Amino acid sequence: MNLKYTPLLFSRPNFLIAFLFVSASVNAQLTLAGGTIRISDGASIVCNGSVTNTSGTIINDGKLETHGSFINHGTYNSTANGDSLLLTDTGTVQLSTGSSFVNNLLVNKTNGGSVTLAGITTVKNKFDFIAGRFSTDPLTAYEFTAPASATFSFAAGTEIVGKVRRTAWINETSVMFNQPNMKLTTHGGTAPTAILVSMIPNGNPSATEREVSRSFSVNATGGTGNTADITFPYKNTELNSNTENNLIPWFYSSNEWVAKMTGNTITATSDFITTTGIDIANLNKEWKLADPKYTFNVTTLLKGAWNGSAMSTSLNAAGLLPLAQPYNTAPYNYTGTESVTAIPNANIVDWVLLELRKPASGLPADATPSTIVGRKAAFLTKTGSIVDLDGATPAWFNIIKQGASFVVVRHRNHLSVMSNAVSLNTDGTIANDFSLLDKSYKDASAPGNPMVLLPGGTKYGLWAGDVNKDGVVSVTDVNAVKLAIANSSVGYQPSDVDLSNSITVTDVNLTKLTIASSGSTSSAARQAEVIVKSNVPQ
Repeated sequence: MNLKYTPLLFSRPNFLIAFLFVSASVNAQLTLAGGTIRISDGASIVCNGSVTNTSGTIINDGKLETHGSFINHGTYNSTANGDSLLLTDTGTVQLSTGSSFVNNLLVNKTNGGSVTLAGITTVKNKFDFIAGRFSTDPLTAYEFTAPASATFSFAAGTEIVGKVRRTAWINETSVMFNQPNMKLTTHGGTAPTAILVSMIPNGNPSATEREVSRSFSVNATGGTGNTADITFPYKNTELNSNTENNLIPWFYSSNEWVAKMTGNTITATSDFITTTGIDIANLNKEWKLADPKYTFNVTTLLKGAWNGSAMSTSLNAAGLLPLAQPYNTAPYNYTGTESVTAIPNANIVDWVLLELRKPASGLPADATPSTIVGRKAAFLTKTGSIVDLDGATPAWFNIIKQGASFVVVRHRNHLSVMSNAVSLNTDGTIANDFSLLDKSYKDASAPGNPMVLLPGGTKYGLWAGDVNKDGVVSVTDVNAVKLAIANSSVGYQPSDVDLSNSITVTDVNLTKLTIASSGSTSSAARQAEVIVKSNVPQ
């Protein structure tokens, strides 16, 4: 039997429609303002317009299918908990179950059709998303809610945009949220009562940095002593400048993005990342995906090795450069394993240690070694480029925090130098030319410049002569060079201040010249200073 109705407005109390194993088709809007509609087990109503229950009662033990919106402000229930609500056909529609819930919801909006929540919507047993677009309207507080035990099924390419809350949470159970690859599992402790996930495809995470264009936030209600595993999905169209296989999760804490560097597995063939072992303190954060690899286009010159137009490569030519990074002792204490089987080319001058520091305050004076967010030993070429182990491409390393930071270059017998604040960017590159004086940070209390003007031009270089690596050049360093000469020291030595493969009076004079040229404004001031100190916070 096929029943067709013109526009219907039910307002009489106790109006009852009971369809038992029949099909009813309503070619209009169906509005219930009082009264009751009952759909019996095995029966169905198909409404070609919208269904709006303003103050009545819908008892659905069968199927209610609408091509338009479904808005419930009245009572909706099922005596057998076997009801199904189907949003089908085309067009843009709204959905709200109000204070009630539906047991089974199916969305199949074809030809670009979409569903947007117009209020809190709760599904108890099963949700099937076959086609269309589905949004909870993220700018509102509306949520799509279902117990953790409810079954979610998504056709390929479908996902919910916005807020999905899973209630009656259970530990040790993988629970699906906005799409098949947006899943969360908790372990240990006391289970939360509910977890809310907000996912915005093509979204903009807080603070413009390097990122995939998709934002996430997690909010667990209750629970203590938990850890969580999360699977984060993405699309290739959202990658921006990020290299897919390098992606890791980041969480936003105290106004900065912090990388979760461990426990990550990327499944690039299916476009998702799984991360494990998130502690409860970091679970309830905003999350995103990004590549932690940053490339550093940094130029630095050494006063000691400077010959008027470039830097000396004498140590390289003599075969004295070590094949493994030399900064694994105090004061650097760098544990990196950078090494090569051979020095890559004849242009290499020496190893340098490249660092990125990010103090929470954002102030350069606070950029101490404890604020290092990434570092690497790299090669310095004769023209001042800091290059990676291949001897040609710019140095790179992974960073663990994003945001305005300071680049530091350290060398084994020159004073370190630090940049002014550099802003990170969306393409993962950082540039600083230390041959320009205004590109280096100057401590306001320092008597001299952080770098020295090199002979023969307008370029600046690092101060030479920090032989004992204590961050100052003083008579102690002069004496160390003299002792090396007395002991006939040879080889790769910090006392070889000019990097010439020969420790001579030239190295003594270079160190003395640093002290004499401290940058103080008068001869008396220089004599009183008797040292030149690095401007890099220690």
